[in-house]
Amino acid sequence: SYTGRSIVGSSEWAITVAASLAVHLVRERQSVGLASNGFDPLSGGGAVTLPSRNGQTSIMELLSLLARIQLSDGDKPVSDWLLAESTALGWGSNFILVTPQLTGQQLRTLHALRRRGLGAIALVCDTQPDLGVLQAQGETLGVRVYRTVWESDLEALAA
Repeated sequence: SYTGRSIVGSSEWAITVAASLAVHLVRERQSVGLASNGFDPLSGGGAVTLPSRNGQTSIMELLSLLARIQLSDGDKPVSDWLLAESTALGWGSNFILVTPQLTGQQLRTLHALRRRGLGAIALVCDTQPDLGVLQAQGETLGVRVYRTVWESDLEALAA
């Protein structure tokens, strides 16, 4: 359930968070890719992936895709989708889940990615009453969980 914002508002904010993060990482000369379980009307399909690259051209392609993405129910549970999307990432890569709500199952899936040698981070973009519990569980599992409900939350992460 979406408690702080409407479902559309939460998804739009998640896109803003993802775009801000991507721009920040490219400025830091990091490679950035994108996997989205949203619907891309240009390609006519869902579950769009852009491979990890660096530079201005790649960030423009990524931002263009984020601008087009629409909500989708998805064909498979998010946890299954996360596992499938992570297979192309090399050891030591970071997998950052940007989501309106974090579930216990998603947290366990991020822990599985951590055990495979990936950095696992969750950015939660809507208010969630049990977020403190999930953050504590994440800390135990080696998964960093951050609240990114407000612009000030993003600024604190960038600092």
